[in-house]
Amino acid sequence: MKIKLTPQQIQKPILAPSMQQSIEVLMLPLAELSINIEKELQENPLLEIDEEKTAKEQQQIDQIVNFNLRNAIENPRGSTKDITEEDHELEERPITKATTLEEDLLRQLRIEITAPLTLKIGEFIVGNLDENGYLNLTCEEIAQILEVPDVTIVEEVLKTIQNFEPLGVASRNLQECLLTQVNYKFNGESQLIVQTIINHMEDLGHKRYHHIAKTLKTSIDRVKEIAKIIAALEPNPARNYRPIHANIYIKPDVTIFTDENGQYNIQINRDSVPHLRINSFYQQMLKQPNRTKEETDFIREKIKNALLFMRSIEQRHQTIKEIAKYIVNHQKDFFEQGPVALKPLILKDIAQVINRNESTVCRAINNKYMDTPQGLLPMKFFFSQSLPQEGSDAVSNRSIKEDLKTFIEEEDKNRPLSDQEIQQRFKNRGMTIARRTISKYRQTLHIQPSHLRKI
Repeated sequence: MKIKLTPQQIQKPILAPSMQQSIEVLMLPLAELSINIEKELQENPLLEIDEEKTAKEQQQIDQIVNFNLRNAIENPRGSTKDITEEDHELEERPITKATTLEEDLLRQLRIEITAPLTLKIGEFIVGNLDENGYLNLTCEEIAQILEVPDVTIVEEVLKTIQNFEPLGVASRNLQECLLTQVNYKFNGESQLIVQTIINHMEDLGHKRYHHIAKTLKTSIDRVKEIAKIIAALEPNPARNYRPIHANIYIKPDVTIFTDENGQYNIQINRDSVPHLRINSFYQQMLKQPNRTKEETDFIREKIKNALLFMRSIEQRHQTIKEIAKYIVNHQKDFFEQGPVALKPLILKDIAQVINRNESTVCRAINNKYMDTPQGLLPMKFFFSQSLPQEGSDAVSNRSIKEDLKTFIEEEDKNRPLSDQEIQQRFKNRGMTIARRTISKYRQTLHIQPSHLRKI
């Protein structure tokens, strides 16, 4: 056998640079698009903001916002009296500054600890807590990072912090968090509770009271009391504090609003997307005869790039607007009645109507949001599979989930509904749904089975 190189011609689809850029721009959410535009403005000297068009469009947006505000005041969802009372309460309420968990713990730390080394360890621990108040480092790792020779010093500082308010903060896991609270509240006189937390948390979650009682050699009533005590403990120490990412906001790409006639209108959000144009000075430079070939080629290349970028943005807006228009027409009942009226919708439905590929529609709705009369929602929310219904149109699986949630919220807590009983309720409505489907939807909604929901 001999190894040799043989040239071979093959046909292979390759996207043109303009198509690649269009796809990249289409996938960008609004916040990232504005960053991308700013970057392009810095890299391409021929591209500039059209201040006149941008100001004119901003004026139109302001008019829409003012109309919506007037409409909300003249036709509020609740009574005017309720809104006025709430406004008065807000005016009389003092302005407070939210304290972060880190600030609160550092304040307690500096009162409790004064030695430089232990204070340094404590500040490091507080600074490495996650958003739930847990510590994801071991004492050995902390000692190694801070070059502390004795790991017991780190363990002592950690134990001190865990007894700060909120109790159990800086725990390495849920078990340690609960044990810290139990030891503080019961002062070490609760051996049954401690043993339950250490050895029987899974049994407790599945309400295997007989097994726990037998293992701990106590009564079932005592085990139920222990279960109530553990349920009252706080598994998330940072719950009442401002989250770490409190200042992250979502900007909707599309706003759905009603006009004077009650018709739904679509507005593409261009609040942070200015109108762009080619700088006229550079266009005139191309007409000058004394330009070198390098300068001419540079200007032409930059003009080409600028036009492609501007076209990609306009195509992005047009595609999103066409998708939003179809959603509004198809889901009109949802905007008036809520999630129970949501109709089935798949990518293929829109792709055929707007003459786009399904992958294009998928890219267009990914990480995009719509501001609707029902609230701020991701565009993916409106897409769901259908389930057959006797004597009527197909029903969205999201609508089924809403009904399932309603059934369970309204059930008798002393005798919660089983999956089979829920299946029968749907059947009475003319909907044939398999029991395993109901079980799957219930798990998706993070709802426990009936025997665990019983009080």
